[in-house]
Amino acid sequence: MPRLVVLFIGVLFVAGSACQSPSDAPDAPSDTTAAAPPAEASEALFPIRQDGQWGYIDAQGELVIPARFTQAARFTDGRALVHTDSGYGYIDRTGAPVIPPRFEDAWHFSDGLAPVQIEGKWGYINRQGEVVVEPRFEMDPRVLEEANYQPHLLGLVKVDGRYGYRNVAGDIVIDPRFDGAWYFQDGLARVRDNDQWGYIDTTGTFAIAPQYDQAWDFEDGLALVQVDGRYGYIDRQGNYVWTPSE
Repeated sequence: MPRLVVLFIGVLFVAGSACQSPSDAPDAPSDTTAAAPPAEASEALFPIRQDGQWGYIDAQGELVIPARFTQAARFTDGRALVHTDSGYGYIDRTGAPVIPPRFEDAWHFSDGLAPVQIEGKWGYINRQGEVVVEPRFEMDPRVLEEANYQPHLLGLVKVDGRYGYRNVAGDIVIDPRFDGAWYFQDGLARVRDNDQWGYIDTTGTFAIAPQYDQAWDFEDGLALVQVDGRYGYIDRQGNYVWTPSE
């Protein structure tokens, strides 16, 4: 999170999110992992691509970790999954390698453990990189991933091929008028109108007009968007904190 083989970035080097939208939500960037659960907003770092490599910015759009990885995922449990020519490993928030890149494939940390692939089998390591469950499983952890969405007080509905939202009583509260849509996250939902993605609030009013080729959920106050094949981050007002780059 887009095969870590998210995330770029909801998870997030998103190589194809395991959480697929029932409403034609966009695929994640092909060289980023499925979005992982968000960090604390004040400490959040966001993977970005620059000059063909991946690094990290903060919520103000400042480059914190220079772009030097071939893939990069969101931070969870104080670790971020990255890829180099040596394989998959983990860095801390300074960018220092805390678990050397030695795995064939891997996934983000949760509750102090992370699944890794060694010689074609999956096992688990702890935050120190020690194998605590020997690799013996033929599984891909992406199929178990679920995005950390808020309760769906407004659920998706589809009527005559168009998408809208209902309340918990089943009453339609936002008319089905969108080509594509996804659940609300942080008070906004991404929807597609005339082949462009934007964001609506819970009244169905566009908070950010449709203008993106692809868009992802807001996490820690920022959302990943794609324009003309380039990826950037916007804030909740639609302002770029990282202008779309390769």
